[in-house]
Amino acid sequence: MKKKYIIIPIIISTCIWGCEEFIRRKIGGFGGSYPFVESWEINAPEKEVLNAITELKIKNKKLQPPNAKELLIGRYIYDWQTTEMINFENQLKNNPSLPLPNHNENNSTKLFWLYINFYYSDTKEIVYTWTRPDVMDSSITTLALVGFSKINDSTDYRLINRDFWYLSNKKQINKFEKTIIQPIIDKIKERNIRNNEK
Repeated sequence: MKKKYIIIPIIISTCIWGCEEFIRRKIGGFGGSYPFVESWEINAPEKEVLNAITELKIKNKKLQPPNAKELLIGRYIYDWQTTEMINFENQLKNNPSLPLPNHNENNSTKLFWLYINFYYSDTKEIVYTWTRPDVMDSSITTLALVGFSKINDSTDYRLINRDFWYLSNKKQINKFEKTIIQPIIDKIKERNIRNNEK
């Protein structure tokens, strides 16, 4: 009789956890383009957050992906249907080392998200993130963790909240908070204190 009272709660807990895990990994959030991201709201305008990220990457060079020149990737993506990019593709056939043109109105689309890549040197992973200003309040910035890939293996792309089991997902989120989020918040606070002292 006592076994029944122990087994029933275990079965119920397992079913609830299994449903939560299924919903998190298969359905995700209901947020349009990025349903699986883990996001944080930072109480600072996006410009301050980007300055803090730049400062963080300059101070801790291990956070910058190897061979990446830009600290921030930007909001623009190439629109390969434009005349300029079609011409570029045709020229590329004759000259494979031709560099990509700079982003401009004629060859790119401006996105709502600003993409930023970090690097975990201990696991040799690129960490994909984005920022965006809050639609209603420009003094708030959302910073989102999107996913990871191994430095030399672009096929090993894993999304947070989808491709990790519960404990490893929590571990990745905690590592990101400790390595990226908290230092950004600290840098913003330091800068605000310095500005207030002036």
